[in-house]
Amino acid sequence: YFVEPEDQRGINCRFGMRGIVAENHYDLSRNMIAILGGERRYIIAHPAQCSKMGLYPAQHPSGRHSSFDWSNPSDWDVHPEFRTAEVNEVVLHASDVLYLPTSWFHYISNLSLNYQCNIRSGIGHENADAIRDCGFNPKDKPKDVSEEQ
Repeated sequence: YFVEPEDQRGINCRFGMRGIVAENHYDLSRNMIAILGGERRYIIAHPAQCSKMGLYPAQHPSGRHSSFDWSNPSDWDVHPEFRTAEVNEVVLHASDVLYLPTSWFHYISNLSLNYQCNIRSGIGHENADAIRDCGFNPKDKPKDVSEEQ
């Protein structure tokens, strides 16, 4: 997994409470996620689905994130293209591992109290064209909110 060991950013571990979600977004690096206890639901999509994700503009402080609540179907009316997005769903349990290549979209909901650890290692460029076609430069990071204050 360590394609670029010099670019790995350490291991991050998190606890998740039942019902808490992480809104849809994509990361700028490879991501390996291991569930150590509990259950988490991931809805994932290939970067080619970018135009259907209802993302904030590229330079918005929340760029790379969907601008609406996926868990509220009435919000889908604002982004009708989302209804045709091709996504996959996976429920991870203790001892499961999920690999997300660079720029893959993921929406996370905690199905129970859970804990997970993830590690990131370098940037894959295999999906750069799909993200670029959607108006994002894979090398650009969104503005930090603190920069605007």
